[in-house]
Amino acid sequence: MQVGLFFYFNDEFHFVGCELNEAQDYGDFLVYDESHLDAWERMADKVLVKGRKVDYDFFPRGRVTYRKSDDTFIIYYDKCIGNNINTLVQKYLGRRCILELDEHYCCHKCNKEYVMC
Repeated sequence: MQVGLFFYFNDEFHFVGCELNEAQDYGDFLVYDESHLDAWERMADKVLVKGRKVDYDFFPRGRVTYRKSDDTFIIYYDKCIGNNINTLVQKYLGRRCILELDEHYCCHKCNKEYVMC
């Protein structure tokens, strides 16, 4: 089982993460310690919108963490992913999993102040 972060574009999840035994301790949680910005910098050249690069917060995104105290995976995600999140949840079948909408992971469609340069 993995923790990590993901982007959702072209009707697919693009996941970057690690196995639980490689995850970073963060209080009661195990997390993947890379930021969306850092992960995006490695993929940005391959993902163009109308021929242009976009910032890491253009697409819907989210994060999977693991809470040690009750053996639970928590998936935080952008509301624009909608029911497509169930595709990601399938990877955690047989494990306790909680879905949490998180305004922190707001894409350009949800962010009224988003400016595309």
